Amino acid sequence: MLALIYLTLAIALGDLLCRRFYRFVSLPHRWAAAILIGIFLSTWFTYLAGLAFARTTEPLLSADILFFVIAPGAIFWLSRKAPKLDNIAPRAPGSSRWDWITLGALFAAMCVLLMGTLYINKQGQLRLSTVETGDFASQLAIAQSFALGHNFPAEYPHYVGQPNPHQFLFYFQAGNLDLLGLNLAWSIDVLSVLGLISLVALVMTLGELLFNSRVVGRLAAAFFFFFGSFGFIPFLSSQAFFQKATHTTLHIFVNQRPLPFAIGILLFVLIFLLDQYRQGRLVTSPKVALRRAKGFVLSGLLVVALPLWNASLFLAAAVALFCMFAAYGLRWLWKLKAPPILGPVVAAALAASIVAGGVINLVRIYNSPRIEVKYERESLVKGLVFRTSDIYKVPASLAAGLAGAPVTAFEGGHGSGKGQFDNPHGLAVDSAGNILVADTGNGRIQKFSPNGTFVTSLATTDPNGIAIDHAGNIYVAEIASKHCVQKLAPDGKFIAKWAPGLYGPRRIAIGPNDLIYVVDSGNNRIVKFCPHGQVLASWGSGGSGDGQFKGVSSVAVDPINDKVYVADPMNSRIQVFGSNGQFLTKWLIPEWAQPLGFEDLAIDSQRGRLYASSTHMSVILVFDLQGNRTGTLTPNLPDKLDGPAALALAKDKLFVLNTGSARVCVIDLQKR
Repeated sequence: MLALIYLTLAIALGDLLCRRFYRFVSLPHRWAAAILIGIFLSTWFTYLAGLAFARTTEPLLSADILFFVIAPGAIFWLSRKAPKLDNIAPRAPGSSRWDWITLGALFAAMCVLLMGTLYINKQGQLRLSTVETGDFASQLAIAQSFALGHNFPAEYPHYVGQPNPHQFLFYFQAGNLDLLGLNLAWSIDVLSVLGLISLVALVMTLGELLFNSRVVGRLAAAFFFFFGSFGFIPFLSSQAFFQKATHTTLHIFVNQRPLPFAIGILLFVLIFLLDQYRQGRLVTSPKVALRRAKGFVLSGLLVVALPLWNASLFLAAAVALFCMFAAYGLRWLWKLKAPPILGPVVAAALAASIVAGGVINLVRIYNSPRIEVKYERESLVKGLVFRTSDIYKVPASLAAGLAGAPVTAFEGGHGSGKGQFDNPHGLAVDSAGNILVADTGNGRIQKFSPNGTFVTSLATTDPNGIAIDHAGNIYVAEIASKHCVQKLAPDGKFIAKWAPGLYGPRRIAIGPNDLIYVVDSGNNRIVKFCPHGQVLASWGSGGSGDGQFKGVSSVAVDPINDKVYVADPMNSRIQVFGSNGQFLTKWLIPEWAQPLGFEDLAIDSQRGRLYASSTHMSVILVFDLQGNRTGTLTPNLPDKLDGPAALALAKDKLFVLNTGSARVCVIDLQKR
C-alpha cells in the first residue's frame, strides 16, 4: 500500500538523518527519533512541494510523486555515507527486556484507546467518541480538504480566506495518507499511535538519562500515559484543579492528536542538549566538533519548524517532566532503608494510585458514547489508482462539545461543552442583546441569546478582547502566535486580519463612526483603526509618566464626546485622552497594581458613569465621568462576583464575565 510505503521511506530517512547528527541512549531512543523526525520533515517536504504545484490540478498527487522519486535516492545516498552509530555511554545498569515490555504494554493500551475511539465500522460509518468531536469537527474537514480537494495554502474549510496554522501539518499528513490509500480513521490513528509511542519512548529515555536509572525511565513513561488525576474520587472530581488535569489528559491522548509529535520533538532536542552539556568542552577532533555544530543547527531548525507553540504544548511537556521527577521520588522512597519496609510499601502504593487514576480516566474516555458520522461517496482518481472515496461530514455544531446538554451563559462552568468556558477573557453584547464570550482556553467565541441560551460557536485561536460595531461585525483580538485583530461578519465568516506590528492585543473598543481602538499591551500603546484596517493614530510607551503605560489592559470610548479611557493597572490609574491620543487627565485607583490583573472598563453615557473591574476585586467600581468615585456595584444575592475580568453594557444591564466561576452574571442598573 502506498501509504505504508510513504511512512516506511519517511522513517528510514529520519533514521539515516538522525544518525549523522545525534547520539542515542538506546534502540527505543533511536527509533523514536527516526519516527518523529522522519515523518515531521517528510510532511513539511510534501506540503511545500504541494504548495509549489498549487497551480496544477492535483498538487498533492504531484508532491507525492516527487517524494517517491527523491526519497529512495536520498536513502541510497545517505546509506552509502552513513557514519558509525554513536551511542551515549555508559548506560544506566539494568536489562533492556523490561524497557521493551513496558513499551509493548503501553503500545497495546494506546492502540485500544486511540483506535477504539475513532474508527470505521463494517458498514463504512465513521464512529468517534463524543469527547473527540470538539476537535475533529473542524480538523477532519481539513484533512479531507487535502485528500479530496485543493487547499494550498492551508485554510479552514469553514472560513474562506482564513489561514489555518494551528495543527495543520498533522491533518495535512492524515489527508495525504488518505489520498495514498488508507481510510481517514486509519490515517489519523496510525499517525497518532506512532507519535504517542515515540513520545513515551523519549520520556523513558530522558528519565533514564537524567537520573541514571532505567526504573525511573519506565515509571516516568507509565505515569505520563496513565496520568492519574484522582478524578474518580467524588470530592476531587468536583474541584476545578482536578477537572483541569483530566481535561488536559483528554486533549493529549484523544482530542489534540498532533501534540505528541510536537512534545516528542521538544523532548528529543532536550535530550540532545543534555548530552551536549554532559560532554562539556570535550572535542577529540575537528570532525566531532563539526558534527556537534550541525546537531545544534538541525535542532534549532526542528524547534523553529514546529507549528504548535501554544499553552497546551508547554503544559503537556511540563507534565512529562513532572512524571520523571515523580518517578525519581518513588525510586528514592523504594531504596529508603529506614524505617525498614515502609519505603517500598509507600512507593508501591503511590505508584499504584497514580496509575489507577490514569486507567480510570482513560477507561472513562474509552467508554464514552460514540456518534456515527454520515458520509457521501464519490468515484474519482486519487492516490494513483481509481477508487471510491468516502467523504465524512462532521457537523460544525459538534465543535462546541457533546459531553452534556447545553447550559446557559449564566450557569457556565469550567469545561469545553456548550455554555462552558476555559479561562474566558472577553465579553460583548450586540444590538439585539445577544451575548458573545471570548472562550480563550477553548479557542472559540460562544454566542448566546439575551436569556443566555447557547446559539453557536465561532472557531478562533486565542481570542482575548471582542467588540461589535453598529453593523454587527465582530472584532477579535488574537494573541497566541497571531498577534492580530480579526474582523468577522455577523455570522462569523472571516473578513480581514490586521497585524501592524501588534504584540499582545488584548481588548478592543468601538468609538463613534465605528472607529476601532485596540489595546496593544506588549507595546504599551493604544492603536486606532478605521473599519477597513488602516491605522489612524497610535500613542503610548512604557513608563509611569502622563501618556505612558505599564501593563495597559483595557480601553473604553465615550460615544458622546469621543474621549478615550485607558486602564493602566500597574500604575494604579485610569488615563483619559482625546480621540487622537492627547493626554487630558488621570484618575487614581489604589486597589489596582496587582500582578496578572485583567482590569476592564465600560462607559455608561446614559447615566454619566464609568464602570471598572478587576479580577482581584469582588465589586465593580463606579465613577462619574469627571473621575469621582461614586460607589460600587454587585449583583443581587445570592449571585456574586468571582474574578470579574470583562464588562459589557446593554440597556439597563451590566454584564460581567467571571473567570473564577467561568460564567456571566448580570447587574440590573435600574434604580442603582
